[in-house]
Amino acid sequence: MNMFNTLTLRRSLLALALTAAASLAYADTTYQISLDTSSFSGTGWIDLQFNPGNLASTTLASVTLTDFVGFGDSSTALINGAVSGSLATGYTISNTDASGWNDLFHEVNYNGGTISFTVTFSGLADASQSSSQSVFSVSLMNSDATAYLGTTDASGSLVALNYSAGLTDGSGSVAATPLVNSIPSSVTAVPEPSSWAMLAGGLALLGLARRRKQA
Repeated sequence: MNMFNTLTLRRSLLALALTAAASLAYADTTYQISLDTSSFSGTGWIDLQFNPGNLASTTLASVTLTDFVGFGDSSTALINGAVSGSLATGYTISNTDASGWNDLFHEVNYNGGTISFTVTFSGLADASQSSSQSVFSVSLMNSDATAYLGTTDASGSLVALNYSAGLTDGSGSVAATPLVNSIPSSVTAVPEPSSWAMLAGGLALLGLARRRKQA
């Protein structure tokens, strides 16, 4: 293989690897949300909502919640709107209730120092790209649900993620709304298996090209 072909191959493979890496950062719809509750004690409540910006012009979408840490028993959960499931099977919240208000209110234990869970967004396509966003929000409250905890934001939310429908089913995008929090919180993308496979394949081909050049 001559030098020109080798350089061309390496550049192509590097572009493939970079494309895969970019997809890890921007194309994922599964996120790990973690809230530092070490400054709180006892029990309280987490309020999880997924609501359409405009019920009449929002494409059908839902969030699936799993991998719970710090959550209390499901028997304490209060549900409003299009919410189903349990801690054992995972909860699903859709943006379809006629009232436009879809809410999971669940007991949590602050003594462990961390409340966390995984959220996965999914939705139907919006070919016109004209539908309103849906917002997934997370709030913490005290034991008698009279005050928000960990934030000075007017919304009471610690996390707010805006979901927009994509051109094909399941291809929507997620963007975070900046909020004013007084406790650490993190939203970390969980790459899809296909993204990892693409990245691994690109890096493997880069290694092969390097070995061929050295040979």
